[in-house]
Amino acid sequence: MLLGISRYFCVFFGTSEVQKSITTTVSTTPSLFESSVITQDVEETSSANVPIVTTTTSISTTEEPPVQIFSCNFSTTPCFEGGGLAVTNGSEFTSVDIINESPRAPLSDVSSIIEPTDNNEKCKLPYQPSIDNSTNENGTELWFCYKNQCPTESQQLANCKSGNYGLISIEPWESSKTINESINEGMMIRSSVGQRCLRYYYYFTVYDKLDWGQQISVLIKFDNETNNETQIDRLSAVDMIENRWYSRNITFNSIFANYSLILRFEVTNINRTDNPASNKTIYFALDNIELDNGDCQSVTDPSTGQTTISQSPATTSKLDEVTPPPPPPPNNLGLILGLSLGLGIPLLLFIIA
Repeated sequence: MLLGISRYFCVFFGTSEVQKSITTTVSTTPSLFESSVITQDVEETSSANVPIVTTTTSISTTEEPPVQIFSCNFSTTPCFEGGGLAVTNGSEFTSVDIINESPRAPLSDVSSIIEPTDNNEKCKLPYQPSIDNSTNENGTELWFCYKNQCPTESQQLANCKSGNYGLISIEPWESSKTINESINEGMMIRSSVGQRCLRYYYYFTVYDKLDWGQQISVLIKFDNETNNETQIDRLSAVDMIENRWYSRNITFNSIFANYSLILRFEVTNINRTDNPASNKTIYFALDNIELDNGDCQSVTDPSTGQTTISQSPATTSKLDEVTPPPPPPPNNLGLILGLSLGLGIPLLLFIIA
């Protein structure tokens, strides 16, 4: 009987207040670009404290490095051929009265104003051109190189880096023109499904800040779809505040590797030929068109050379608190001791007697 009582006390004290901490770490590599770590911290207390199991799951995805899928600056490689697109450096538009009249089209390409001149400084824009030592203080301000020159911070005039751009002209009797370029991602990137970043510079003529219905539409047409075109961007006269180049960054989703990049230029005012004031040519211009994988926040800006990395949506850190089990029954230590001592000791004395 004494042995039995001792065993009971051993069991009781064995279940007295004991704290255990168990840490389990599991590392897996689901794919070439993804890894995950799962860590569990288990704290168990047999007293009145409630056991809590905390699981921390961290899944990090190594993003595919940025890959340029398509590039077009109209100077090094041909692109968007046909559809009425002309390639020019803008020199034909410098013959107008530039002091008193705003340019009808870009006088220079994008590289001339975003890249350093021959004195390693960029153009100081805008500026008022001087012709024959004459400057109209109330005249137009230029956002382009004029005759391949522009003022800089330390020098009055410097030679610009010259290049070409794409030009579309819509005559008074025309309403629209469309150009397109076939994109074949092929083996350039790991997955043909995902986000793509389209960056480009645009320009179009706005006479006296009048809206004649000038529009640029950017569309994607996947080869696996017959007639469906998806519009990913649209520009109108409100997007031409100044007579200058403007940049545009658009993120869209790709679902196939082969598709066409379509640009449609429109002038929707139908009475242009009837009104002498609107019987004029509208010019649309494009330059530095680039297409990369990923969203536009993680792609290098060509004008600054800097990259802004956004937090990847594929990288998550999640903390899950498992619902604790119901609390254990009350600890009846007093009752157990009372029964053990009250019944066990008299019985022991009785046996000894």
